[in-house]
Amino acid sequence: MIKRKLMQELWEDFVRHGQLHRVVKKEVREAWLRSKAYGVDPYIHRGTNVMSPSELKSLQLKKKEFISTSLPLMEHLFSIVKGSGFLVILCDEHGRLIKMLGDKEPLRLAEKVQFLEGALWSEEAKGANGIGTCIARGKPTQIWEFEHYIQASHPWTCSAAPIRNSAGNMVGVLNMSGLGGKAHPHTLGLVVPSAEAIEKQLQMLEKSRGNEVKNRLLEVTTDTFAEGMIIIDTYGKIIKTNRVLQRIIQKKEHELLGKHVTDIFINRIFYDLPAIPNDLHQEIKLKLLNNLKQTHVLLTSKTIFQHSQKIGKLLTIKEIQRARPFIDPLSGSQEKVTFRDIVGKSKIIRKSKLEGKKAARSDSNVLLIGESGTGKDIFAQSIHNESKRKHKPFIVINCGGVPRDLLGSELFGYEDGAFTGTRRVGSSGKFELADGGTAFLNEIGEMSLEMQVVLLRILQEKEVVRIGGHKMIPIDVRIIAATNKNLHEEVEKGNFREDLFFHLNVIPIHLPPLREIREDIPLLAAHFIEKWAERWGKPFIKVSPSFYDTLQLYEWPGNIRELQHILEMALVRMSGCELGMEVLPVDLSRI
Repeated sequence: MIKRKLMQELWEDFVRHGQLHRVVKKEVREAWLRSKAYGVDPYIHRGTNVMSPSELKSLQLKKKEFISTSLPLMEHLFSIVKGSGFLVILCDEHGRLIKMLGDKEPLRLAEKVQFLEGALWSEEAKGANGIGTCIARGKPTQIWEFEHYIQASHPWTCSAAPIRNSAGNMVGVLNMSGLGGKAHPHTLGLVVPSAEAIEKQLQMLEKSRGNEVKNRLLEVTTDTFAEGMIIIDTYGKIIKTNRVLQRIIQKKEHELLGKHVTDIFINRIFYDLPAIPNDLHQEIKLKLLNNLKQTHVLLTSKTIFQHSQKIGKLLTIKEIQRARPFIDPLSGSQEKVTFRDIVGKSKIIRKSKLEGKKAARSDSNVLLIGESGTGKDIFAQSIHNESKRKHKPFIVINCGGVPRDLLGSELFGYEDGAFTGTRRVGSSGKFELADGGTAFLNEIGEMSLEMQVVLLRILQEKEVVRIGGHKMIPIDVRIIAATNKNLHEEVEKGNFREDLFFHLNVIPIHLPPLREIREDIPLLAAHFIEKWAERWGKPFIKVSPSFYDTLQLYEWPGNIRELQHILEMALVRMSGCELGMEVLPVDLSRI
């Protein structure tokens, strides 16, 4: 290490005459050159660029999780050096000081040079220094006294180490500073393991949060299925079901999880399922243990793989109605929805509703575009129910939720004996059932190219032919399609036919994600809370302002559907008559 007096002379040679001596550490030489290029004044005696108290509070709130994770390890590090004149500092990835621990006297001396919470100590702002040079190098760095570029820092020695997330991106810096005479070359050896320990804590938190998000997404996704769903492991043990399945068999999830599938169903097929190597589609009369009721269903089984290893099966169970086979539940109780039922006063929603009302006055095809959970199905029903076809059928066709090899029969129907093992009498397809009314083609972007060809022909010729038949059946159907994909891009990729896109995209209507209409979130939340409170017979529910504020800050990747799910869960968890932060999931309550 260069003696203090010599280091001062080397610094003066550089800042006054531009002379850079090779005896200076390589990383310091490079940092000085960068500092000069940034135009930093080496003679300043105190820092600049300090946040106002309100700006600092906002930054600390934004970095709340980072600070709370780091603080116990900072306190442990400080306990080792307490009373020896050191400061322990946490900075963000830009070099902004966001949390400081230290003895009273060094904190006072640091404040005199604006080395305090809210100050920026990047190289661009303060030249070579422990924090800024650590960020610039991306490596643990120790800067001694006159190795600092500005005079304000010359009494100090700083030891800094980067903190990275699981992706390897720098999210902050841990720094320990002390007056030059108190510092030691081994000080950096204390800082580095503390920074690594913070990294591990952050990565564990990321993993935990990732698992929680995955579980919630799985739950939200499975509850959007129109069919009953069961996931079993390789032994036949039930590890997940959805609400539709629970409704079909009249059991709650806690009565199903962990049970063997044959503890619930007594059909022979369920005993064989775990060992069946291939996927299957089979109509059965579903029989439950200790229950005489039998339900006619279509059972579908698909094997789940992980790294080419079988880890379980996804079973879907779809009720088959006698009078109107394959009718989606949305065509029943929910088809009374109108635009008056769509909650929202934001400019974007008002524009979308106005476009929807205009579409209802015409008979042209409509394409609803929006992320999953933005209410495309509700808009489709509203358009139908304000059109001249409102007294005719509204038939939902879930293009992404029906197995590819069954989609044709569901759309177009089939004649007697078209498939081995089918019922003796043929069946109408959904386009026939929608005659005179509206067909809602949900998730149209998931339709295979083969089916797109057939759909295009139907749109052009206004008639269908059942599978296994020859007779042309004329139909009068208004099409409303919906997608969460960018069909322009899908056309360019060759995944969607351009001519079909032009047929469907006559009246495009964009539905905004929830994060773009934050002002509507309290209205939507109040609407759902009131609806569920009435349905469940709950008394008047008071909602704390912080509850709505938190909802407005969240990003809502699952949009309105996720909001409904979160609010339903919150109502279940609440113990009194007031909805507060404590009933929200961890992801929201930490905002």
